[in-house]
Amino acid sequence: MAKIRARSSKGKRVARDTWKTKSWYNIYTPQSFGGDLIGQTPANDPSNVIGRVAEVSLKDLTNDHSKHMVRMYFKIDGVSGNNATTQFVGHDTTREYLKSLIRRRRSKITTITDVKTKDGYKIRVKAMVLTAVRARDCHKRDIRKKMEEIIRETAKNQTFPEFVQAMLLGGLGSKIFGECKKIFPMKRVEIYKSEVLEFGKPIETPEQENKEETSESPVEEEITEECAEMKIESKE
Repeated sequence: MAKIRARSSKGKRVARDTWKTKSWYNIYTPQSFGGDLIGQTPANDPSNVIGRVAEVSLKDLTNDHSKHMVRMYFKIDGVSGNNATTQFVGHDTTREYLKSLIRRRRSKITTITDVKTKDGYKIRVKAMVLTAVRARDCHKRDIRKKMEEIIRETAKNQTFPEFVQAMLLGGLGSKIFGECKKIFPMKRVEIYKSEVLEFGKPIETPEQENKEETSESPVEEEITEECAEMKIESKE
């Protein structure tokens, strides 16, 4: 039998409000970013939430108004009840802000560097240096080489959360500025974009490893002489 769609008294189709059938899911940042609530998203089914990307300003996470131009992106990777967990997948900087930094009689030097952190995360980092005065090609080449060297070395010696913090809060930029000013007068350094290319595995602490070993090791039953005698008597 064919199904008959509901119609109004005038013969028109009745529009269904699909929003009423959807549930709202709270989106949280990873614990390494404070586990803060950054928004909500609607979906008919929890599986539809997986893979969505939430955007939030770094200013909103740190309450630092000087970071209003930095946008962070978190991808939903799990749902528990009405709460969605996320992973940091990258950041960028508004085009208007980057344009405002450009001045005449200065040089802009950019690098795109793929790095790997201590815990196996692969990240593409885009950095920019602005010199105080116009630089020659030889200086640009040396500055670019030093930038890439510092970015790679920093990532190699830090975990993923530590490296992301260094990128976003200025630690990496300060390190580049301090080393590159020895080559040529510097005006500003910006780590203006990043993208996670490959996720690694969190490094386990010695305490966590010991806990796993103790939980997995078999417990041997200790049989005393009295217990042994009782078992022999019961068999007889």
